[in-house]
Amino acid sequence: MNIYKKIAEQKKYLEDLGYNVLYIGLYGSQNYNLDDENSDIDLRAVILPTLEQIIKRDIVSKKYETNIGDIDVKDVFTYYDVVKKGNFSFIEPMQTQWFIGDKYLRELFGKTPLNYMSCKGDMYSKAKVFRHPYPSKEKEISKWGYDPKQLHHIFRLLDLLELKDESISYLKYDKNNKQRQWLYDIKKNKNDIIETLHSAKYIDISTVDTIKSWIDENTKQIIPTNYKYKPVEIKDDIVKYIINKLKVDIFKTPITSAREYRTFSQGIPKNDLSKFAELKKYKNKDISYIVYETLEILWKRGVVHEPI
Repeated sequence: MNIYKKIAEQKKYLEDLGYNVLYIGLYGSQNYNLDDENSDIDLRAVILPTLEQIIKRDIVSKKYETNIGDIDVKDVFTYYDVVKKGNFSFIEPMQTQWFIGDKYLRELFGKTPLNYMSCKGDMYSKAKVFRHPYPSKEKEISKWGYDPKQLHHIFRLLDLLELKDESISYLKYDKNNKQRQWLYDIKKNKNDIIETLHSAKYIDISTVDTIKSWIDENTKQIIPTNYKYKPVEIKDDIVKYIINKLKVDIFKTPITSAREYRTFSQGIPKNDLSKFAELKKYKNKDISYIVYETLEILWKRGVVHEPI
């Protein structure tokens, strides 16, 4: 499968919906070299909000389910609010080799330090849904009573934490790496490997709480009890970035100007009367009106045309 081609198709899909896509990157099993024939291509996209959305303080945060995977879409402000807290799953799309988009934005978000607690929190989340009968997991739940994929993620995140390296958000396992094969076997529960781990008292999978206890025990030496993450503040950089992007966006369209005029019963200018016939019925009245006009600029010839 050509991942870049699929990402380009998903980017086009979002653009057809009206989004101005600044960046779109992969997160998931392909990054870790743990994908298989059934793996989706899950993406996170950062979009430029419109001027109207910024003024109204509208938040763009949506998820689209497609036939090849999910696309999580966030405006650049909202993405920053999440990534600055060190959430590994939002740093990951900024560090993946599979992406399309603005390299400056990638560098800005991709250098965010990893928050160890985001990894532990996600390990808890995986434990919580380990036995949850989601419709998409009906086959696994029916066969084993749990979803082995969730457990392999718990072990994978523990590997990441054990590195104690805040500069990376995920591990890519070499094809011949024994740990990679072990995780892959757990993901597929080959030869009932999870039951073997359970019976050998490596991990107790009987309840959510017992799995959480295992997580606590195995992370306490990695994450100190007094651990506190310091959010990265790059708001000024983001604001400058957005302003520059909006300037470019504005120049992609005809330039619009606006003027407000009040008559004070002194009559409407002849130029406006000739352009806007509807003003004639207010000719001798005290009214206020706003005129919006566009300028079409011909840069090569330096000629400015004002269309009627």
